Amino acid sequence: MATHVGVLDKGRLVQFGPPREIYEQPVSIYAASRLGQPRINVLPAAVFGGAPEGAKTIGLRPEQIRQGDGEESRVERVERLGDQTRLHLRFKSHDIVTVTDAHTELKPGDRVKIRPEKPFYFDASGARLA
Repeated sequence: MATHVGVLDKGRLVQFGPPREIYEQPVSIYAASRLGQPRINVLPAAVFGGAPEGAKTIGLRPEQIRQGDGEESRVERVERLGDQTRLHLRFKSHDIVTVTDAHTELKPGDRVKIRPEKPFYFDASGARLA
């Protein structure tokens, strides 16, 4: 296993570093989408409010979506994976995936409030905003 990886976009190196660094600090929406399972959730920046000026897109890894307060979403599917459970949610006409406790009692049709935590914001070109 390599200690560093390079992310190429159409033959151009867009980010190089340790996988964890690229996962946690992607320079672009393209780089963010290359690592992680399930994939990063990509939504219009205004969907939660509070987006910085120039933001067109918000990127949320499943673990960056917190439950318990915030805005309402609907549980579409519950995917039990042993040590964790993935929730497939419908939020303001968008499908998103988050992770929750392995022993959650949530089921399809339930309502759950969610909010972003430390989201990534990207401009119209896909570059990450600070």
